Amino acid sequence: MKQLFELRKLTLDFYKDYPYDLFPEMEHKISRPYVVLLVSINDVQFAIPFRTNIRHSYCYKFKTSDRKTNSSTGIDFSKAVVILDHRYLDKQTDINDKEYLELQEKSYFIFNQFKKYVDGYINYRLHGGNRFVAKRYQFTTLKYFDDVLLKQK
Repeated sequence: MKQLFELRKLTLDFYKDYPYDLFPEMEHKISRPYVVLLVSINDVQFAIPFRTNIRHSYCYKFKTSDRKTNSSTGIDFSKAVVILDHRYLDKQTDINDKEYLELQEKSYFIFNQFKKYVDGYINYRLHGGNRFVAKRYQFTTLKYFDDVLLKQK
């Protein structure tokens, strides 16, 4: 069966090039590297992190996860990063079996939802928006990649 997606972790090079003091919205737990879902939109490669404590709706929350957490696990669109160098990507990795099967089943839906999130962010940065739109992108990591994202439109 052909795999429709790729799962990786980010390397230490990524964390060195994007230090917390300059990029505070990015996930920086070097002792527990994040698994990321790689997605390409308009020739830009994104790494969307899996998280175990998502409390907002700018994500895909797993319905079938059997991980022992007190909150929602999922893929957090608001913490996605642009991969500008392939040395930022570690070898392929695995995730929870139930999450993997759900990801396989919902990958097209997740991709489309993430694309809407990115397109909405670009539109917001180019044209502004009301306070609800501003709140959606208040803590996004996409803002660190405006030089790449905004030249697309």
